Amino acid sequence: MTQLDLSTFQTLAAEANRAPSVHNTQPARFAMDETGRLLVLADLSRHLAVGDPTGRDMGLSCGTALEGMVMALADRGLGASVEDCWAQDLEVRAGYRLAARLTLGGEAKASDLSAYAEKRFTWRGAFCPTTAEIRMALDGWVAQQDDVISASGPEALSFVATLNDETSLGIMRDCAFRDELVSWMRLSLGHPNYATDGLNLEALHMGRLEGALAGKVLASPLFDIADRLRLGKSLVSEAAKTLSATACLLFYRPFDESPVTTGRAFYRFWLGFSRLRLAGWPMASLADMPEAAEAMGQRFAVPSGHRLINVLRVGPAPAGMAKYRLPAPELVLMD
Repeated sequence: MTQLDLSTFQTLAAEANRAPSVHNTQPARFAMDETGRLLVLADLSRHLAVGDPTGRDMGLSCGTALEGMVMALADRGLGASVEDCWAQDLEVRAGYRLAARLTLGGEAKASDLSAYAEKRFTWRGAFCPTTAEIRMALDGWVAQQDDVISASGPEALSFVATLNDETSLGIMRDCAFRDELVSWMRLSLGHPNYATDGLNLEALHMGRLEGALAGKVLASPLFDIADRLRLGKSLVSEAAKTLSATACLLFYRPFDESPVTTGRAFYRFWLGFSRLRLAGWPMASLADMPEAAEAMGQRFAVPSGHRLINVLRVGPAPAGMAKYRLPAPELVLMD
């Protein structure tokens, strides 16, 4: 059994936490049990009660961090066997749900994907023009995957853009959802968590004035008033950004798969197209809302017995993006 000192453990946790999470909530925490096994825990205080009532997105977010931890260990030649514990629904300590256990031991070869963990980033703005070489590279990569479908070309992108705008507007009409979303938006440089979690101005591709206006509109009846004046769609529309994408990638997995296992695969999926120097932005509403997910599944032939997990518009971004993450000591729980 391999033992980790605290400094190494915190470094590993920070590397694992570079993985994506819903609204950048970063719910994964790490601990050691009395036998020396590494535990991945979900911090229940970071659960999105409105946007994620079943906790599936939280489990998926813990799964991406778990995969990040496995890769971080492998980078150091350390192997680990993984036990997915999500279905057990165990609150092993107050406020923390057990997501997975790792038993350390043996040797491991570093994944070629781990080099892209720091280079991976989300991009909410319009993409740069796509070249034939980029299209060929992406098509070739998608052809090698068994859980990805590419929607590309003007007709397909137009379908996705329209459905995404319609579905997003329907979700944003829920005041409780907007309130929860705004609670994770860092729309002022003075926000105490601006550089550590949530969605800040850089992540949202907003300027200071735009951020201030967004906060005022979303967190008040102004959105409902604008919607009644038929201005709601213009407030949430991302059609132009979607149409600028090289493709929209549909990521799907077996219907009965644990969200933790799905999260591990989702992180590998995102790192996979990051190798092609492409950025992505999740359009989660297309998978979260049943009618939209069904429409996407029918239009793009998601296989029977599988569920649509997410849809990401991808393309070359004009610039990289910094990652805003919690400090390493906050990720490791000590008795």
